[in-house]
Amino acid sequence: MFPVFSVSNYRLLLILFLLTFSPLRGQELEDPNQPSSPEVLAEVERLVDDLSGESYDAREAAGRRLVNIGEAAWERVFEASQSASDLELRYRASELLKTLEKKKYSPIRIWEEHRDIVWAVAFSPDGRFLASGGGGQELNGNWTEGADFSLRIWNMKDGSLHKKLDGHKNAVTSIAWFADSSRLVSSSSDNTAKIWDVAAGTETATLLGHSDRVSGVAVSEDGSLIITGSWDKTCILYDAKTGKAVKQLDPPHYGRIWSVALSPDGKTAAVAGDHPHIRLWDLEKLTVKKELQGHSQAAVALAFSAKGDRLLSGGWDNSAIVWDLEKGMPAKVLPGHGGRVEGVAISADGKRALTGSLDKKVRLWNVETGELLQTYDGHTGSIGKVAMSKNGKYAVSGSWDHSVRLWPLPK
Repeated sequence: MFPVFSVSNYRLLLILFLLTFSPLRGQELEDPNQPSSPEVLAEVERLVDDLSGESYDAREAAGRRLVNIGEAAWERVFEASQSASDLELRYRASELLKTLEKKKYSPIRIWEEHRDIVWAVAFSPDGRFLASGGGGQELNGNWTEGADFSLRIWNMKDGSLHKKLDGHKNAVTSIAWFADSSRLVSSSSDNTAKIWDVAAGTETATLLGHSDRVSGVAVSEDGSLIITGSWDKTCILYDAKTGKAVKQLDPPHYGRIWSVALSPDGKTAAVAGDHPHIRLWDLEKLTVKKELQGHSQAAVALAFSAKGDRLLSGGWDNSAIVWDLEKGMPAKVLPGHGGRVEGVAISADGKRALTGSLDKKVRLWNVETGELLQTYDGHTGSIGKVAMSKNGKYAVSGSWDHSVRLWPLPK
């Protein structure tokens, strides 16, 4: 039988960690995938050995230090929890592992400057910035327009506010960066989309033509084309240089459009809205070339893979689907969400999918197997949008709780 004091000691250790650990504020990010130095690994080895010592004070000190070391201690503590010959060491390592896991997958940063719901988040392709925007509030099913319609550009290095972009008259619903990271485009419930110069912090064009909320926006990889989707059931294509409308997709969608996405080659647009079916448009012929059928309720979130062979969708049926676009069929269904899935993203290597749900959780998935890799907890409101950084190190979520949270991705 394990000593009774072990349980209480490690509960105290867990409480100490929860009281003292907080996300970085104003500090530079450390690379979560940076290899640990030989000195740190040697210290971890010694500290794990100390967990089995006779001295209570030494065991407690070793546990606290291992928690502070964090990620670099994970593998060795896990190994001890599984295979240590000393049963007391195995038990202590198992308890410590719970604390390390909370730290490992806790938010790296939390931005709480938004005064309204955060509907949109997007990393710049060069990894230097994170953009967020939103607007409006909800309380027990009652919606108010809100007052904070600013886009905020955050410096990824230290978390500071790089630019605040003002100009929209209603909620920001979606954000898309140009490939060179110098500009971005935002869509809004004010029936417009806007192009912004990030360095100058100025609006360079307003995209007009919709008669209702513009709920989705995407930019082609070559930076020549912008597509918007609206609650007026239409999609409009714009010349990204001039901001002028050049084409409109016809026929209109089945209902309000919630999300649009462009394939990497810019030849295909995916459109989703108040209907289970997702339309794939041939942008050269301006025809619907395929309809993806798999959701049982409205499909409202879309993301193409970098190769363009997969599409990830989220729906009001509490599921996400990975689509094989060549076959036009689901390759994997990602179940288990406790609410609508309104945020989706695919990693740059196409191996992992990220989903955000109204159940307040962010989930990471293996695209090929459909395995749930990690669940991120912490938001106190539903999730609006999610994104993954191009370097595969970070995930981000925007929430109805008015916060933006930066999460570490596993190696």
